[in-house]
Amino acid sequence: MYQNAYPIGVLDSGIGGLTVVRQLQRLLPGEDILYYGDSANCPYGNRSEDEIFALTLKMLRFLESRQVKCVAIACNTISTLTDRLRPHCPFPLISIVESSADYIVREKLKRVGLIATEFTVKTDVYNQRVHAQDPDCEIISKGSPNLAALIDRGDFNQSAINEEITECVDVILAKAPVEHLLLACTHFPIVSENFRACFPQLALIDPAEQQAESVKNLLVYRQLSNPQIRGKLTVCTSGETEVYEAVSKRLGLYGPASCEAVPLE
Repeated sequence: MYQNAYPIGVLDSGIGGLTVVRQLQRLLPGEDILYYGDSANCPYGNRSEDEIFALTLKMLRFLESRQVKCVAIACNTISTLTDRLRPHCPFPLISIVESSADYIVREKLKRVGLIATEFTVKTDVYNQRVHAQDPDCEIISKGSPNLAALIDRGDFNQSAINEEITECVDVILAKAPVEHLLLACTHFPIVSENFRACFPQLALIDPAEQQAESVKNLLVYRQLSNPQIRGKLTVCTSGETEVYEAVSKRLGLYGPASCEAVPLE
């Protein structure tokens, strides 16, 4: 039996899922959050499906050992495997892909640019989810093999980030005149300022906002909300902890004072 005081679990291949933590803290300030980022194996988008599945199961087992009441898969690449992962979990999984695809349909957007990892784009999961509800909506996608890894280094001023953004988005705009760009990798909103500097005419969609809404709706429906005033954030990673501390400050998160290095076993 899950209890209201149990934390929300959040997992990602690296630091990107902290953008989801930012939205969870905004919507659900009383919730404790346990975050795991597998930076030692980032980026996931260049790995095979079986590799991603095996690494994710290890993260889920870690979160299960810490008694989470649900898990937000704050990684678009991992979210493409949600249906395969669900039978292995005793707690609900909230997919960031499902949340953001449903948002596109709900807002009645008819042409959306999408930048993501190459793995996410190859699965065509956004097209499938959106077209099942609105066959007239057009998703123009471009995968980046490098952007998530560049961001995970924590050096947000490097020119390589702007060059990668420009190269990928130019490909999208060459295919169709889009007005909205879905940042379909949770790493990407960390450098939303770079996106706006390169393409100020585009309205950016941050899937973290929709996923946080989905988590809130789940907890309300299951009567699992935590009534405390201010929750605690615990961050664990298989990689270097310094970048998590830096990004936590960049995103304005309350807590953690430090991050914990926990090998993925």
